[in-house]
Amino acid sequence: MAALRAALAPALPFPDTDDSGSVPANNSPVPLWMVRPLQPGERSIEVMANPLNEINQARATRAMAQIGAAIDAAQKRAELQYERAIAEAKRTGRSQEVDGVGLSDEGVAGARIDAEAHVTIDAEFNHPSYRYAVESSVAPAPSRLTAVPGAVAVVTVPSNTFRTRMGQRTEERYCAAETIVFFGALASPEVRERGENAFEVAASAGESSATLRTLALRFRGNEVLIAEILGKTDWNQVQELLK
Repeated sequence: MAALRAALAPALPFPDTDDSGSVPANNSPVPLWMVRPLQPGERSIEVMANPLNEINQARATRAMAQIGAAIDAAQKRAELQYERAIAEAKRTGRSQEVDGVGLSDEGVAGARIDAEAHVTIDAEFNHPSYRYAVESSVAPAPSRLTAVPGAVAVVTVPSNTFRTRMGQRTEERYCAAETIVFFGALASPEVRERGENAFEVAASAGESSATLRTLALRFRGNEVLIAEILGKTDWNQVQELLK
């Protein structure tokens, strides 16, 4: 992971976070992003929006207004449902369940600001096969625009929204942008539909070996930053990990 982090260094010229992971260690408001230092045993690199940056603060303020509107709408919906349930109970003598207001009622705005405020890079090494579940209205597909030197395949999912049923109501959900890059002795990945708005991306070496060298990198979050990272990473250094 340290070698992978070094290969990503040209793409992540941002300060480390402090020990709490909440602000840059140098308290600078200038960088848009900051990177949480690797911890022993971790297989993820997390890039987060710098909360001290004025541009990020303005984006957060706009998003919070949208979240507030979504919660207000959910509260009114819950109140109407409660009133209907009371009326039905008086008429029939039977009680009914009533949906409350929870975190999911922040709506797409809450999920979008969370996704756009970070990029998570998950790394898996030397597995004979890889499987990733994706909830999206758009099927994962091989990228026609992103070229990664030495990669077996680059599979992408654009950010999108989709609807799913939650109890008696339909809820709109947000899918963050995602890119999965496969390296090593792997066949081209397959995309399998597992249900409505549900997919699986699977790649396999087709054989088991103690000396198998494979790598899968899964990028999730801010679409623009993911593209920048893919374009600036030292992929030659990444390929050294497979030797």
